[in-house]
Amino acid sequence: MLRMIRFELKKICSDSVVIGSIAVLLLICFLILQAYCFGSSAASAITPDGTRLSGREAIAFHQSIAEKYAGDFTDDTIAEMVSDFSAAYPAEYAKMTEGGSVSSWLPSSYLYLAMFIPPANYDEIAQDALAEGTSIPPLTEDGLVSIRDYGAAYADKPLQYGYGDSWAYFFMGFCGQTIAIAFPALIVIIIAVSAVFASEYSAKMDALILIARHGKNRLILAKLLAAMIFATGIIGGLFILFSIAFGLQYGAVGWNADMQTNLGLSLMGVNLPLNNLQLILFGFGIVWSAGIFTAAVTAMISAVSKTPFSSLIVSFAVFMAPWMIRRLLPEGALRDLLLVFPANAVNAAEVLRLPVSAASIYYDQPLAPALCIAFAAVVAVLIAGTLAYRAFKDHQAAG
Repeated sequence: MLRMIRFELKKICSDSVVIGSIAVLLLICFLILQAYCFGSSAASAITPDGTRLSGREAIAFHQSIAEKYAGDFTDDTIAEMVSDFSAAYPAEYAKMTEGGSVSSWLPSSYLYLAMFIPPANYDEIAQDALAEGTSIPPLTEDGLVSIRDYGAAYADKPLQYGYGDSWAYFFMGFCGQTIAIAFPALIVIIIAVSAVFASEYSAKMDALILIARHGKNRLILAKLLAAMIFATGIIGGLFILFSIAFGLQYGAVGWNADMQTNLGLSLMGVNLPLNNLQLILFGFGIVWSAGIFTAAVTAMISAVSKTPFSSLIVSFAVFMAPWMIRRLLPEGALRDLLLVFPANAVNAAEVLRLPVSAASIYYDQPLAPALCIAFAAVVAVLIAGTLAYRAFKDHQAAG
């Protein structure tokens, strides 16, 4: 069986179209790493005396500032950060209190303090809200917005703060909601797997396969397993590449800080106790599940289709349909359900935020969306694999 699987993998990887698509994927990966890893704002900084830093020097500066506040992330910690910020960067602090834009070169530990510094007319806003029969949270003793007002009230112990720039950019570049590598990786899987059965029809090899000793069982199973292994190799390879790039550029500082204190990810209200390292592994699990789902469904379509081209077109259409439909639907249960499909699932940030943004019944079940995606992948493998097996056999039986 292992020899059969290796043979099928060799066939997949020797296809010139597959080789070309992998080359394009690596180019996209390089561009994403350039934007998120090597050329991100985390690689530039400005010191209190106005000196501009870049590259590793800037990264070390950002990390040194964050390490000053490592530990419990509480209102007292925020007050200390605001105090230090106002003393070190008085001009930028004044802009922030006035609601103006501040330099993106500021240490990230200070850059997101705008979340906690109230506007100058906060008292007037509170009075207007009271007059309208509503209310806004009171400020802390230090005159700041409390961290608990951002959805962290569920935490039974203080969240842990630490350096998070590299972890945020890793997550966004690998499986975030903007330009991430996971989406094109699934397209490469479709391109490769779409020919796994269909190419046998075109090459007139289907009859020969099925009269072989193991043609009606082990060879078909080997094709299905090769498709899954290829998907795993693509997703795993990209993850390792990201890990090496970010590891060399940033190191592993801040791995044990809670993801909710990584304010660049906007996950403050997510009731899921993960640190930065666990978050990255969580994202990998989501993308891998989506990859397996994609490979299984594409293999099924390849077995049903008669040509590699038609298989590719149909597979791509099936892949994109849930993505397009979800963007046309209003907020609701049906829109949430479409998140289990690969094109939507690889936006792991949205998967994490679903219990917060959806109905309150999800709030006490923060892992529900992720478990649904994993379950959908298992179901896809079982159903699509069975249909692919039967379709390939039945086609020959009928011929």
